[in-house]
Amino acid sequence: MAKVIVDEMKCIVDTDEEGSDDVYLLTWRGQIPLGDSVVTQTEFTVHGGIDFWDNLDTGETRRGDVTIADYDPRSLYIVQLIEMDFGRDVAGDPRRAYKQILEGQWALALSRTLGQPATLRTAVLTATVRETLRVLNNRAMEFPLGNDDELGPPRRLQLQAASNPAAVEHFTGEGGLYRFTFKVA
Repeated sequence: MAKVIVDEMKCIVDTDEEGSDDVYLLTWRGQIPLGDSVVTQTEFTVHGGIDFWDNLDTGETRRGDVTIADYDPRSLYIVQLIEMDFGRDVAGDPRRAYKQILEGQWALALSRTLGQPATLRTAVLTATVRETLRVLNNRAMEFPLGNDDELGPPRRLQLQAASNPAAVEHFTGEGGLYRFTFKVA
């Protein structure tokens, strides 16, 4: 099975936090069922905070094939970059809670969009996942629970294995700017 991969990450400008940046990536994949089905496959992953993802400074580029999700042409992909302060806020129990809540919101959005045209269904599902991530982050990343920072809002990845082999996304927030190149391999 093909995979969605981070091919390159460039720290154009590091954040206004003291010292080098450590970042991690939240990734949601939800298969959009055909027709009136609500049977779907979902995946929520958190990558980063070590190795490829840590001690980033302005102008630094990291290259490497870091797998973040399975690839399915019928799936919707939402990614968000997070700046880590003292350990990942989205790990362990919080990560499991994110996954369960996202899956619940996904199922509700699927049922609300039964019979709708594919473009409308995709728009509603995208908005649902993006908003759910923002709400979860507002709760999990604020004192006293956590202290990590969103580097911009969640973004939809537009990936097509054959005709568009790479997608470039920019993440900005907390004074920082990052460029990611994603590919299917």
